[in-house]
Amino acid sequence: MSSFKTTTPLMGGSYYHIFNRGVNRSTIFFTDANYNYFLMLMLKFLKPYVHFLAYCLIQNHFHLAVKIRDEILCDGITISSESEIGNVVTNQFKRLFITYAMAINSQEHRDGSLFNPKFKSIEITDQAYLTQLIFYIHFNPEKHNVIADFTKYKYSSFKALSGYLKTNMDREYVYAIFDDLEGFLNYHQFWHDEKENLILE
Repeated sequence: MSSFKTTTPLMGGSYYHIFNRGVNRSTIFFTDANYNYFLMLMLKFLKPYVHFLAYCLIQNHFHLAVKIRDEILCDGITISSESEIGNVVTNQFKRLFITYAMAINSQEHRDGSLFNPKFKSIEITDQAYLTQLIFYIHFNPEKHNVIADFTKYKYSSFKALSGYLKTNMDREYVYAIFDDLEGFLNYHQFWHDEKENLILE
């Protein structure tokens, strides 16, 4: 496999693939409540700062596609600097992971790191790559033989993006990437060959 950067600095206004796994590929989600708690923390720490495009949580890793907002409000101050926004969002991700790891360590009576030390972030600058990434994230549980049909997996964003019920996913951004809801659904009906740098675990 050719080399590529899996950690790029987060910047305001940009699209990213964020992912990480448990230390030594160990379990990070033990119960349904754990999955739900992680999703709740995503909203708490990230929703004011990013647009959620896709996610998938699997027993020992997760994938997330986001667009970082162009402007954020932090401690009552409006920030529009791309690098400053990136620093804020990076710290919010760290807070999310630390908070979640502390809860799991308490639950499982364990010590030490839960996740690999540094979460991975790849900036997405190509439209075709972005469409394939969103498909890749949703297809992930089927790829890893967690479920026979990825469209029925509970802990991904596919169902939320496929319907009309209230959601914290930013459907308008996702539909714009695929032209519309029909384009989103059509794209997910077919297998798409993985790009080399999407093979991450």
